[in-house]
Amino acid sequence: MLRFWFNRTYSTNSHVISMLRENPDGRAVHVVGTHSDPDSPVLAACDEQLPEPHELTGRDYVEWALDFAREHSIHVFVPLTALADIAEARERFASVGVTVLCPPAAAVRLFEDKGTAYLAARQLGLPVPPHDVVDDSAGLRAAYKRMRDFAEVVCMKPVSAVGGRGFRFLSAAPPDLSELVGSWRPRADLDRACAALDAAHQQGREVPALLVMPYLTGPEISMDVLADRVGEPLAVIGRTRSRRRRVLVDDRVARDVAERLTRAHGVAFLSNTQVRYWQGPEDAEPLPYLLELNTRISGGLFQTTLSGVNLPWAAVRVALGEDVGTLHPTYDVGFTTISSLVALDYGA
Repeated sequence: MLRFWFNRTYSTNSHVISMLRENPDGRAVHVVGTHSDPDSPVLAACDEQLPEPHELTGRDYVEWALDFAREHSIHVFVPLTALADIAEARERFASVGVTVLCPPAAAVRLFEDKGTAYLAARQLGLPVPPHDVVDDSAGLRAAYKRMRDFAEVVCMKPVSAVGGRGFRFLSAAPPDLSELVGSWRPRADLDRACAALDAAHQQGREVPALLVMPYLTGPEISMDVLADRVGEPLAVIGRTRSRRRRVLVDDRVARDVAERLTRAHGVAFLSNTQVRYWQGPEDAEPLPYLLELNTRISGGLFQTTLSGVNLPWAAVRVALGEDVGTLHPTYDVGFTTISSLVALDYGA
């Protein structure tokens, strides 16, 4: 029986645990989950549910994780919390018989910062959005003015944010009635954002770097990538959407962005690359501009089950040194998603 450990992670990874249980080899798995929130849906999907110390960070967390993995006879560790620190300790985990399912630390740290990620992509000749990285009000105003020269809508996000955290549409126009009665949009007023930055600096508070760029209006493609232990892509399954309909796609132009970044930076096992088509001021046609590359399991990875390829299980086999052969995903599959119910009956 193969023993897995998922540390504090997103609720959608409960689907990934189901994919591991339903592996095509019929191999028995036992899943241990830890979390600081006892009501996490991920814990409900695990065979064992244990608390995780939320106060530990960095090396202290790694030491705790090593002890935990040894104590619970873990074979495969799927981390999210403290990902870069754990990646740096992959050899230490391997020395006690634990395979860590994550890319090398250098790749994790590179793509944690969207500014450095864009620089890395540009060095490969890949299209990246015009952008500025700022941390004060003067920089924010200048960046907004520069982006407005060629973009109707400007947005910003912390360079190290995860998912949609901190994403805002940036505007200097006064609010109108649509903001009260229309669909909700994560909007930030330029003057108020600048005032907030000024206040934070005056108070001596740490101000995260902000990425300011045009809002790219074309279709987005989110690509789940499986690579071998040195970052050679083995399968890329794209997902796009139009209203409710989502489709698994193989967009070769977009796929080239994901494959070249993955290969160049050794992004092993599972990652997710997101691009959005946009026609910049100097483009003859829309191009797939890089939004971000996440060196972790994506929240929508479970949707790739419709391709006929079990990506998490294939990643585990690759990590364990097994040959997965040639994978043949099915594309052009349409689907939609719904919410599901998770009973929290443990520990009651």
